[in-house]
Amino acid sequence: MSSAQPELDPDMLLALGESTEDTPEYGEKIHDNLSKLWLPLLKKGMTNEAKDKIRKDYLVPDNCRLLQAPKLNVEISAAVPDMVRNRDKNLAAAQQQLGHGIAAVNKAMDILIKCVDSNGIEAMKHLSNGCRILCDLHASSTQSRIKLITPSLDKTFLQVIQDTERDDTLFGNKLSEKIKAAKTIEKQGLQIKKTSPKKPAPAQPSTSRASYSGNWSAPPRYASNRGGRRGARRQTNYTRRTFPAPQPAKTSPATKTRAQAP
Repeated sequence: MSSAQPELDPDMLLALGESTEDTPEYGEKIHDNLSKLWLPLLKKGMTNEAKDKIRKDYLVPDNCRLLQAPKLNVEISAAVPDMVRNRDKNLAAAQQQLGHGIAAVNKAMDILIKCVDSNGIEAMKHLSNGCRILCDLHASSTQSRIKLITPSLDKTFLQVIQDTERDDTLFGNKLSEKIKAAKTIEKQGLQIKKTSPKKPAPAQPSTSRASYSGNWSAPPRYASNRGGRRGARRQTNYTRRTFPAPQPAKTSPATKTRAQAP
């Protein structure tokens, strides 16, 4: 028994909305010989020998040196970990290869400019659009490298590189001057910064005998037991003071006893 599903009304399909396509849209087909060249490269890539040969044939033009991948500044290279430094090196190599590809397309465009015809103008249009896409990718690679490096840097240093523009280096050739200027400004700011007066420390209560105003007590009869808890007490020997014996008083002649009568 076949369960046939009824077709939906066109108004119902319109109310459901447009369907989302999972497959991307493709353009017109290119020549088969061209597709046979590109497909193996997209799967396996090029050998190092082939890449070196093509790079020599399509060097970066002298009047468009920004196609060269910017180098990492030596100040930044010394500050970041080895992992970040090696990762940036790999990204710079891919960006450099992209620059050589853009140089190759521009060489073809330069040939077409010298012999302009109807077909050449149409080819020039496509080559120009291809260069736009590739140049934008080149600029995005620079920004990606910067974003991957900045988390490894100090937060105060991020203000120095905030508005820098790349040249043949990633953060600009004047990075050292900007670092020195930032340190000078920070030092001058600390010199003119208003400092709050320090509060005097509270006076500690004195425990000396000189400040004691009460009655003075005599020293203890027995010395304090410092030898231990059960040690014998050491008595303090006091010497007794001796006084001389009293002498008999001398009698004067007036006080002599009378002689007895015969």
